[in-house]
Amino acid sequence: GNANQTGVAPGAKWIGCRNMNAGNGTPATYTECFQFFLAPYPVGGTPAQGDPTKAPDVTTHSWGCPPSEGCDSNTWLTIQQAIQAQRAAGIVTVVAAGNSGSGCSTVSDPPAFFPEVLTVGALTTNTDSIASFSSRGPVTIDGSNRQKPDITAPGTSIRSSIPTNAYSSSFSGTSMATPHVAGAVALILSAQPSLRGKVAIIEGILKDSAV
Repeated sequence: GNANQTGVAPGAKWIGCRNMNAGNGTPATYTECFQFFLAPYPVGGTPAQGDPTKAPDVTTHSWGCPPSEGCDSNTWLTIQQAIQAQRAAGIVTVVAAGNSGSGCSTVSDPPAFFPEVLTVGALTTNTDSIASFSSRGPVTIDGSNRQKPDITAPGTSIRSSIPTNAYSSSFSGTSMATPHVAGAVALILSAQPSLRGKVAIIEGILKDSAV
């Protein structure tokens, strides 16, 4: 094959939605992309042209919405409801835990602490050790004491494609671990297409088969 092939499930079809401007988003831009994923519409089009048959089976999210972007306890629900709609539509939402470790209770920005997402921490690649930067639970920001992350994946010195048709192994972060899990969801669905849309079962397979 191609020596520069990257990805856990390189045969998967891919769509994207830009939810930030120069690295900054808002609750409105984040929820707009969740709306798009429910029923994707053409570039330059409108949600009225949305086609739910084009919705993805899994989405991967390497972003967090901190207070500086307008996310606080008054706006969390907006994003959470958008994710609940994804789940109801059968879309698995895979989310980076954040890079605020190594202290406890550092999974603290939406969407990472919501129960409706599969939150991914980072391992030091080729080991079973949590990377020092990887955010940890339990979640205290919302008073839930919820266990997060749900799963971990390799997250240091990950080979990845970057703009200008180049490749690099210099990136580390839970944002590099998260796509591994989204790819694993794609592989599960490739092996068992009958599981499409069965979010809880897919999540259970990943958790139950993880070491």
